[in-house]
Amino acid sequence: METIGQDQIIIATAGHVDHGKTTLIKALTGIDTDTLKAEKKRGLTINLGFAFFDLPNHEQVGIVDVPGHERFLKNMIAGLSGIDLVLLVVDAAEGIMPQTKEHVEIMSLLGIDNYIVVLSKIDTVDDEMQELVTEDVKSFLKDHKIEAPIVPVDAVSGTNMDNLIKIMDEKVESIKKPKDNGIPRINVDRAFSIKGFGTIITGTLLEGELTKDMTLEAFPSGKKTKVRNIQVHDEDVDKALPGTRTAINLTNIKTDEISRGDVLTLPGNIEPTHMLDVDFNLLPDKSYHLVQLWSRVRVYLGAEEIIARVVPLGEEHVSAETENYLQLRLERPVAVKKGDRFILRSYSPMILIGGGTVLDPNPKKHRRYNDDVLEQLSVKASGNQEQIALDFLMNQSELGATVDGIADYLNISVEEAKEIVSLLKEQNKVTSFSKLVINNERLANFKQDVVSELDKYHKKHRLEKGMNKEELLVRFKSIVDGKTMERILEHMVSEKLIKIKGYIVADAKFEVKFNKYQQQAYDEIIAVLKEQPLTPPNDEDIVGDDKNKQEVFKSLIGNQVIRLGERNVMLKSAFEDVTQQVIAYLKENETMTLAQFRDLTGASRKYGMMILEYMDKQGVTRRQENMRVLTKRESK
Repeated sequence: METIGQDQIIIATAGHVDHGKTTLIKALTGIDTDTLKAEKKRGLTINLGFAFFDLPNHEQVGIVDVPGHERFLKNMIAGLSGIDLVLLVVDAAEGIMPQTKEHVEIMSLLGIDNYIVVLSKIDTVDDEMQELVTEDVKSFLKDHKIEAPIVPVDAVSGTNMDNLIKIMDEKVESIKKPKDNGIPRINVDRAFSIKGFGTIITGTLLEGELTKDMTLEAFPSGKKTKVRNIQVHDEDVDKALPGTRTAINLTNIKTDEISRGDVLTLPGNIEPTHMLDVDFNLLPDKSYHLVQLWSRVRVYLGAEEIIARVVPLGEEHVSAETENYLQLRLERPVAVKKGDRFILRSYSPMILIGGGTVLDPNPKKHRRYNDDVLEQLSVKASGNQEQIALDFLMNQSELGATVDGIADYLNISVEEAKEIVSLLKEQNKVTSFSKLVINNERLANFKQDVVSELDKYHKKHRLEKGMNKEELLVRFKSIVDGKTMERILEHMVSEKLIKIKGYIVADAKFEVKFNKYQQQAYDEIIAVLKEQPLTPPNDEDIVGDDKNKQEVFKSLIGNQVIRLGERNVMLKSAFEDVTQQVIAYLKENETMTLAQFRDLTGASRKYGMMILEYMDKQGVTRRQENMRVLTKRESK
């Protein structure tokens, strides 16, 4: 079974109703795209029609026959996803008409600028009329800054069709398909059922590679499904690559669970959203009153129409002369990616207003006049992938992102994301810790946050050496994982910002300082513990109700003083001394009983047992029946 390659070209027809788009396609392909009975009866294309044929010097191309009638405009927009070339069909007897202009405006807003103008039905007019219409078309193209060949044809008689095919072939040769980002995504423009097969959906594979048996998720519903079969141009294939018109037979999903406007992609690839941050181009002849604060509009994204409210950002009114940013508050969730194009029409009457690009598919609510937000949107709208990546890393909720996460946000391939990260590293703008890439400016801010957190701890616990590392990790766990945090702390030690001793973290400049009352308490505590070093007292007997002693004693635990059990404590230095005695004894005698420990150290049976059990916990000794032996670690 074959694979349909990435160089497949998708061509769309566009133009005013009844200017001959469907007839032209039938002449090129032999396929009648008016498949619905209603279309046959009324003589116009309501839904999207599909056909395909081979150009002389190229593999098979697909043709999308989109509706011309303004009432079916949303179907027309649905057919323009992934289009490489447009045949703009103009009737030689009528010239440029309202829908011709509107279709060109839509395609311009969607970023489509590759045209062939087909002057149709030329056998029905005389030379003078054809020349007048040709001049009309040239003027129209000039006004819209479009460079395109004008090819007169008659699809019914076949006049000049060979020349049209030749020009199409030349155009196709120069088309460069976008790079594959590796994550399949398809906007569903039709969903139906065939007896014996189940649910079928069609659409253009926008990006990524689609294979049989692949598990996909339908958004925004979240319904999981599996690819049973793939067809491209009525041929079964094992795999389809980006840019192909595709029909997919799905399992485990009913036709009432998926519909036009839904998106199929890998599970977790898209997060449905009720808000979009976008840049917006207002058409020159349209009033800003159509896009005021809280204006109700129709948003066309992929194959979907959604009602939304408009929130202009940074300006009171949008303008056709300036760059505009909007936040669209949607009435139901959509599943889109950064960089997707959209069209706006007024709610009623349905007037084409403008369109633009999705800058952030999952934004927070913004205040209308926020310079930081506007600056971020300006970066996102610039198209500079390095700056957009830096902005993303600076402002996302987590401290850093993986290369895969960057690729997903920018909607590019992982390889392209790696190149961007490599370039930013060369420019000393990002750093990698574990698998995370972190913006260096944000990293510097984060390090300062860590130091500030430690300083707050030191001010509250002036007599403690520092903060428990685990406690510090918990403070920042919402934005960075523990492994990465450990790496960052090591880096901060090398920069002499902090110091770490065991499990205690402190500001590099911090030292415990006693006042005269605390110093007196310290001296008295140490004196008690030194008086009988192997008779560990109860801590309550040491500190009593003296608040200074209580505070100082707390700072000593884990540092100069160790806790043998719940209540008894001894000097760390005393424990280390007796440990060396025990190690030396066991290296010479191999085993030691409790009685032998008492003879060696002079400790009582009660406290001797307590000290030996603590040695066991520290991995110095281990109990073997009623004796102690060295652990393997200490035997070396």
